[in-house]
Amino acid sequence: LAAIGLALAPLDFAGGATPGPDLVFCLVIAWVVRRPASAPLWAVVALGLAADLFLSRPLGLGALGLLLAAEATRGSAGALAAGSFAGEWLTASVLCLAAVLGAHVALELAFADGPALAPLLRHAGVTALAYPFVAAVLAVGLGMRGPRRAPAGDRLGRIS
Repeated sequence: LAAIGLALAPLDFAGGATPGPDLVFCLVIAWVVRRPASAPLWAVVALGLAADLFLSRPLGLGALGLLLAAEATRGSAGALAAGSFAGEWLTASVLCLAAVLGAHVALELAFADGPALAPLLRHAGVTALAYPFVAAVLAVGLGMRGPRRAPAGDRLGRIS
């Protein structure tokens, strides 16, 4: 909710030419990478709907993009846990771009008025640049340094 409140603050990014980053997206993806079990589906949807409502976005469209990105991240959490932060950052950036482009296509198909593609791409770029800072805040502020790896065990799950 603090990320939504920060997005509502009258901050000026690059003279108003560049929209601010989607901190909710960054926070949810970074959280799901580090603690997939502690970010339930209903909480991601509720946070996405709250962001849509408070930020005057098409209701449900941003929440759908956030949900799909979070579930894609949750599905590849094991691979992200084994990889480097650069891979995590690239995955988050691609998912952000996919969510933004998906929302744009959905608005175009519905013949709804929406922002032009150029500001949306700038928004995705700024969000991708903000991701490492959000991940650092999670690491320093909440002690979520990186993805938790499950302890090694046999086929029955017993730890030797």
